[in-house]
Amino acid sequence: MRNEPKTYKSVSQISTGFTINDEFRLGDNNFSLFDADVKFNNAIATFNSPIVINLLSYTLILHDLENPNPFRVPTPESRKLPLYQSVNQEKARKDFSDKLETVTMLNSFNPDEKKLLEFLALYKYDYKSITSKLTVQRLQGTDYIQIEFLSEKPELSAFVVNTIFQQFLRYYNTTRSNRSQEGIDTLRSLMEKKKIELDAKNALLRGEAPVGAAADTRKLADLTNLERALTDEKSRQVNLYSNLRKVNQRLANMGVDAQATTQNTATTTDQTNSEVLILRKAKEQAYLDYVNSGSSDKNLLAKYNQLNKEYQNKIINSNQSLARTDPGTGKIDDPTTKKADLLQEKSDIDFDIQESTRYIDSLQTRINMLRGNSDRDASKEVAVESLIKDADQANKDYLEIKKKYNDAIDLTSSSLNNFRQILLGQPAITPEPSKKLLIVGGAAVGAMVTAILIILVLAYLDSSVKTPRLFARVVNLKLISMINFMNLRQKSIAELVTTLDTTYDTKDKIRHNVFRESLRKLRYEIETSGKKIFLFTSTKKGQGKTTIIQALSYSMSMSKKKILIIDTNFCNNDLTTALDAPRILEKIVPNDRTEDSLAEQIRNLSKDIGVDTVFIIGSEGGDYTPSEILPRKHLLQHLKSLSNDYDYIFLEGPPLNDFSDSRELAQYVDGVIAIFSADQIIKQIDKESLEFFNELNGKFSGSILNKVDLEMVNVS
Repeated sequence: MRNEPKTYKSVSQISTGFTINDEFRLGDNNFSLFDADVKFNNAIATFNSPIVINLLSYTLILHDLENPNPFRVPTPESRKLPLYQSVNQEKARKDFSDKLETVTMLNSFNPDEKKLLEFLALYKYDYKSITSKLTVQRLQGTDYIQIEFLSEKPELSAFVVNTIFQQFLRYYNTTRSNRSQEGIDTLRSLMEKKKIELDAKNALLRGEAPVGAAADTRKLADLTNLERALTDEKSRQVNLYSNLRKVNQRLANMGVDAQATTQNTATTTDQTNSEVLILRKAKEQAYLDYVNSGSSDKNLLAKYNQLNKEYQNKIINSNQSLARTDPGTGKIDDPTTKKADLLQEKSDIDFDIQESTRYIDSLQTRINMLRGNSDRDASKEVAVESLIKDADQANKDYLEIKKKYNDAIDLTSSSLNNFRQILLGQPAITPEPSKKLLIVGGAAVGAMVTAILIILVLAYLDSSVKTPRLFARVVNLKLISMINFMNLRQKSIAELVTTLDTTYDTKDKIRHNVFRESLRKLRYEIETSGKKIFLFTSTKKGQGKTTIIQALSYSMSMSKKKILIIDTNFCNNDLTTALDAPRILEKIVPNDRTEDSLAEQIRNLSKDIGVDTVFIIGSEGGDYTPSEILPRKHLLQHLKSLSNDYDYIFLEGPPLNDFSDSRELAQYVDGVIAIFSADQIIKQIDKESLEFFNELNGKFSGSILNKVDLEMVNVS
């Protein structure tokens, strides 16, 4: 932070017009806040786009190359670079000017233009360098976009925030004009296509003849009249058949064969029937002509009435003639004769039935013709209506696309642009606050928090047996004493155990007193155990066996106990070295004639460590086990006899993880005491050695937790 350069910030504000609804607008577009947000995002993205930033870079580099007071000058080291020396600055100015004029970007695939991009980076005018110091954002709740730039010079910052807006407008207007022209061309193409479709629909419509409403009404009336006439005629025919059955029944009652009579009279009436038929056809044709004229031609109606009258008269005359003529002789019969009357009546009914049948067939044919014409007209009318609808829709589509085309032409012609720079960027008078104190303070706090977290994590991950609870949970062996940590650099073990602490340092005094009291507790546990020969061992080296044996021996000497220490840790004979003991264990051959003579021999060979009650026998030490180095009859076999002359005998054994010595020595002692350091972690190999203590069959006397922190001594 001491070498952090000063920075100057300039600010410019742009009014966009995106959220102002009272300006002149083309078309009927409604105001939308969502659309305004999208426009703001688009404008900000355009400001930060590579093309706009590159246009700004070209302006900056041209300023520095052409102006006698450039914003930035390459460092002497940069001037020595091959890149800087290989660039022709005159040609570079021309290339940058051309790119700025044509609103195009340098292409990194082109080797020459790639070199120009690297040249920009020497001045820190490349895209990454500029955008890292440039901030473009919307001022919330306003219509403004704010542009900020930080640099080492106030003039440079002001130049950037003002120039980037100018280059933004150039690029924005260029792209907007291109997009507008593309949109107009697309609308023109659509409009021409819709016009062609409309002309095709109109041409197709002109080739069809719509059916008039009056013609439809007239045909419907004719069809109704014909159907009514058909219904009436069918009813009349039913009555005729009923009357015919009655006449036939009456003739049968009189003994006359109605069928034979009908055949005899058929020949006589053929000529009459032919005339009647001609009149009937003429009458029907006259009626059809009258109906086809719309039932409005009076002449056709008069013609029909005349023919109908002649037809009826002909019928009456033919009936009268038939009634007066005898079918067999041709003579005139009495008209009052009942039989003749019945025959005449039957003949009339037969003739009427025939005429009625022909008339019904004629009516049915005409009805079918009218219905067929109506169906064809209806189908044609549906087709025409469909064409009309298609033409109307095509006309609407054409008018709509034409309106959009005209609006686009008007919008392009208006060149509507609402961007305005309302705040011009000014060079800053004072540099930006460096926040050195805040950053340094934050760094200090961060370092402290990090240290605390590391300590907490280490404490959480610490699996050492530093408290009795952890020891019991991990080791699961009997704990007979805890020995707190003591610094042995200032005082010897004998001084710590046998003398009182007269210092005024309360903490050291407490630690000293706790150490002495812990040894007393250990001494009590050993004295009350009933055992006299002890092996002190551990699972790994560095647990404090040598120190504890010495301290315990000095503590017992204060209670008038006689102690013999035998250094059986051949791999690391620290006891022998620390107490300067005679290295004779491997050479002693006990005189076993009497116990007194053996005790006398050991008194002569051992060394008094200076308190008159503690003696030691050392060893040479080496890479061997007791069974390998000791003679066949060695001292350890006679420890029981020596226990009469000594109150306690202490042996130190090597660590169980690395050596098997302690396993061999266990057979010569009454009890085994395991020593563990509170700062050590119990690993899997230690757990395998712990099985040895569980398999001692009563010889295991307990464990000592050594090097315990003073604060942890009384922690359960």
